[in-house]
Amino acid sequence: MVKAAKKSKTPKLVKQQQENGNVKEGFNLLGSPTFEKLENGRFKCLETGHEMLPKDKELYSNSKRCRLGLIDAALSQKKPPLNMFKQDPHCKLKVVCKLTGDIVNKTEEHIWKHINGKRFLNKL
Repeated sequence: MVKAAKKSKTPKLVKQQQENGNVKEGFNLLGSPTFEKLENGRFKCLETGHEMLPKDKELYSNSKRCRLGLIDAALSQKKPPLNMFKQDPHCKLKVVCKLTGDIVNKTEEHIWKHINGKRFLNKL
């Protein structure tokens, strides 16, 4: 009888990147989400409102849905470093830099690259 391999709690891609040292620029730029413990033993993400089991917290923290939710929450509360950006009126997956006027994809990697770019730093 062969036992099935135990599934990892971290996504394969993130785990491979951490092992190889190939972590993307700006990874975890906004930190990890805030969780609130509910009465039924589940956890609720305060930024997105998503409810999950305790075993899924780490997996959810690295998911695309969570990362976009963190960016949306930071944009609405005007938290640094996203206080220099506003939502693009034509596309929900892009943000507009208030300083340079550039349109940037709404991912931590692209926002990080824009903030550390030559054009942005020269206009500061």
